[in-house]
Amino acid sequence: MNLSAQEYLAKLLAKENLSVQHGNYSTASFDVENRVLRLPLWKDKGKDVYDLLVGHEVGHALYTPADGWHDSEKKIGKIPRAYLNIVEDIRIERMIQDTYPGIVRRFKAGYKRLFDDDLFGTNERDINEAGLMDRLNVSSKGRGYVPVEFSPEESPLVKEAMEVKTWDDVVAVCKKLFDFIEENKEEKEDKDDMEMGMPSDDGDSPDENEGETPMPGDEEGDADDDGNGDSDSEDESKEDSKAESKKDEVPEGHETWTEDTQREREEDLLEKTEERQYERSGQPEYSSGISDENMSKMLYSYKVVKELRDEHVKEDPDSYSPYVSNPCMEDWSETKLIYKTQANLLAKDFERKKAAFEYSRARTAKSGKLDPLKLHQYKTSEDIFLTTTQLAQAKSHGIIMFLDLSGSMCEIIEDVTAQAITIAMFCRQVNIPFEAYSFTSTNYWKREGTGIREIEGKASELNAESCKIVEMFSGKMNKKTFDEAAYTSFAIAKAHSYSNRLKYHVSGHYLHPVDGMGSTPLIQTAMIASKITKEFTRKHAIQNTNIMFLTDGYPDGISVVQDGKSDVQTSREVMINFEGKMIRGQGGRKIYEAVLLRLKEITGATIMGFHLAYDASTFGQGYCNVNEDKDFPDVIKAWRKNSFSAWKDVVGYDDYFIIKINRSARFDSDTFEPKKAESINDLKREFKKFNKTKKGNKQLIARITDAVAA
Repeated sequence: MNLSAQEYLAKLLAKENLSVQHGNYSTASFDVENRVLRLPLWKDKGKDVYDLLVGHEVGHALYTPADGWHDSEKKIGKIPRAYLNIVEDIRIERMIQDTYPGIVRRFKAGYKRLFDDDLFGTNERDINEAGLMDRLNVSSKGRGYVPVEFSPEESPLVKEAMEVKTWDDVVAVCKKLFDFIEENKEEKEDKDDMEMGMPSDDGDSPDENEGETPMPGDEEGDADDDGNGDSDSEDESKEDSKAESKKDEVPEGHETWTEDTQREREEDLLEKTEERQYERSGQPEYSSGISDENMSKMLYSYKVVKELRDEHVKEDPDSYSPYVSNPCMEDWSETKLIYKTQANLLAKDFERKKAAFEYSRARTAKSGKLDPLKLHQYKTSEDIFLTTTQLAQAKSHGIIMFLDLSGSMCEIIEDVTAQAITIAMFCRQVNIPFEAYSFTSTNYWKREGTGIREIEGKASELNAESCKIVEMFSGKMNKKTFDEAAYTSFAIAKAHSYSNRLKYHVSGHYLHPVDGMGSTPLIQTAMIASKITKEFTRKHAIQNTNIMFLTDGYPDGISVVQDGKSDVQTSREVMINFEGKMIRGQGGRKIYEAVLLRLKEITGATIMGFHLAYDASTFGQGYCNVNEDKDFPDVIKAWRKNSFSAWKDVVGYDDYFIIKINRSARFDSDTFEPKKAESINDLKREFKKFNKTKKGNKQLIARITDAVAA
């Protein structure tokens, strides 16, 4: 069910930009002062039922005064609340359908589904044996679907109830209905008394003891079973008191079991988590997602972060900041040549596969003109005309990268950044639009960021107050700006790295906090990736977008900003409104999987995951599409042997690549530099390790170009 569409429907029906909030509510309500319509999480029973429920509640929001809502505690004379509920529902539903005739069919089909599901208890009892108010309730809602009969005396009142126009009319007709039922009840009681007082066939009086003097303790209601005149037990007195209290609320003869059954079974319409052992039962905790305002505050453009970094350097010009480190710049001038070599390999492979794609789908057509070189064949062949070949046009491509800057990436951050820079250089070389972002969340940024925590967004918004997504570089940059941005990313990676290979000292302590490491908000990042990707695709008119997550694969848990109006117990499961569609899961990994699948639905992009690892202990089984007990050891064995693995359909990814990194031959190494070669066997051994990494890199190049050349 598309919740965004339902919210728009509610606003259109209301003819005002009222605020519509779904949430953990037991029933719908409307805040008249703030113009907020709160809708509970209903089960998906089809669009007809949902439109009926939304239309019904908007009708209340538009036309019902505070005293008329179902949960109102204000009593209006002797009229039972159920009478007011039934007649007011008739009024607001007729008015909303008169205003919007197109919704009449939805109401009719929706109520048909609810009657079939026995929301009103009519499958269990004969409605024509019920009282007037129950028959009126079913007749008004069923509109002929459930046959209902009325007597000639009842019909005028039923007609009046069906035509009420104002809340005062509702109150007035409810009084008439109450009095009518009360009069008929008294007439029925008088008739029953007369029937009870008539002599029996044998001539005996109905009461054989009539006229006898009552014995002590025989007064009505005073004698117990033992005839000793004692009062009932304390528990029985309490039950009698409760029953008497209930009678005071709903006078005898005025019960409305269809209304009562509906209120009791409304809870069955609400979304529920399947109860499992050791799990808190209840409704999934609802989140409205991340508001556009908060998304904009999570994103930092390159221009903004460059200003922050420049100010940081100015504050301490004598610091060892990586942004201006001369040894780091010297290292970069050498290393970027290696990246360019890798990018050249990617570009050549891409152009080769792109050409193969075009020629494999080429079409040849005759031009209608004679080919002079084939005229000598005119007696033996009809193929003597010139031909034209039309090459198939390959799709336009784009790449968006999201690089994990969490603390667990320290050991591989150099290699992952090298991978991102190489892909960016490849994109520039073959003219593919691209953008690259780092993402993380830190407590520091929660305090010093751009004020996400101060925004009063939608109720039950996903907590993103410490998240930051920073633009690293993009295809829109000119060469000078790109080189500067690529170096900055290189320097940040060096500052965070645990590597001991550096010939100079660079410390993350001298970085601006915007570049600090933290945790892994993959769920929030994947959600904001939808907004980024749609804008990117629209701007560049791209047909095939590739979203790449460069991460170690473990999403953080999430929390939801509590809605103070929630009044139902929630389970450990979370439901998130991700651009109008509900995704759900229990635990960060399940939610992340659902987010990725929804991201693909929204954008149509190919989603790829990249993980560089030193050994199997640095990545876990949680995101592997293999049997962990049976198949996983074989997968690890093959990965260790080949230094590379490519898995399909892993936690929402189209492709997931795991590249093995050898410390003696890193991703950015292009020349063989043995550390220890005391003998020829040592040299062979290290050269073999170096070749494994090169083999892994070549496989990676092939997989990336396969993905973006189709």
